[in-house]
Amino acid sequence: MTRDLVSLERRVPDADVLVVTNMWPRFPEDAFGIFVRRQVDSLIDAGLRCDVMVINGHRSPLAYGAAAVRMARLAVGTSARYRLVHAHGGETAVPARMYVRSPLLVSYCGSDLLGVWDDDQPVAQSWRMRRAVVRESSRLAQATITKTAELERCLPRTSRRRNTVVPNGVDRHLFRPIPREEARARVGWDAHERIVLFAADPSVGTKRVELAMATCEEARSRGCPVRLHVAGHTPPDQMPLLMSAADCLLVTSIAEGSPNVVKEALACDLPIVSTPVGDVRALLAGVAPSAVAEAHPEALASALIECILDPVRSNGRGQSRWLDEREIANRILDIYRGLVPGVV
Repeated sequence: MTRDLVSLERRVPDADVLVVTNMWPRFPEDAFGIFVRRQVDSLIDAGLRCDVMVINGHRSPLAYGAAAVRMARLAVGTSARYRLVHAHGGETAVPARMYVRSPLLVSYCGSDLLGVWDDDQPVAQSWRMRRAVVRESSRLAQATITKTAELERCLPRTSRRRNTVVPNGVDRHLFRPIPREEARARVGWDAHERIVLFAADPSVGTKRVELAMATCEEARSRGCPVRLHVAGHTPPDQMPLLMSAADCLLVTSIAEGSPNVVKEALACDLPIVSTPVGDVRALLAGVAPSAVAEAHPEALASALIECILDPVRSNGRGQSRWLDEREIANRILDIYRGLVPGVV
């Protein structure tokens, strides 16, 4: 039972860092926590030696208690001598802190600090309590990372002084433009259709697929014959192909940290229309054609029509060079070295 709740997904001899996360891709949920795995892979490529422990909290809340016991045992044992623990996801901070032999770095992802919204309803009481605990537990860490300045402001003031804003990076070898005609032929789409991509799980209320559908319906009522393609369960490695085949990415979320799908679309030169969530305004600064519009079908449809009237690619790849995962890995390694000199 404990193995089902806590698993060691990666183990190497003489690992310097233990990564602890409650998000990690595993069949059939290949996209769950893919951004964590990609960041870990980029750090390994940069020379990091690390183990990865996964807390399967989606299976049972007891996973966090099991992880705390396991971390405490590691701290008094002789088999693991980690010089740093890097926890991904605010809920992992407390069990990760049970490894008292080294500094703790915690990366926050968005919903852990913001809570989870149910469409346009306020955050539920249970989530308000959960995020309050997550925010306070940041005091246990020697340093923290948030994806945006907005998330940083959610932390207690003492924790903000130890925080660094570092967004997730993008694998620009995987996410790159493919000629539209070639991409369309490979996915079987008509070359003349205007296709809007919704790249999120439609069952997640915060993504607001109904708003995306209403936006496209409004665009059609104005004589712009768009088709919405919902790609909620597309394998992650196939997403660059869809982004190259589509005419526009539509993001209708009510709350986000720093949406990875937007950064990936930028790397594919896919135009983007989004609600004003997370750091989207900053990400789309200087990107054309793309737009941020208020979360109403009329406003989003106006931006969408203008964006895809002439189906051209954006300049997003050039504007987002700084999001290359190798650059982001170097920034994270600098934080590691600040906590533990010579760790890499």
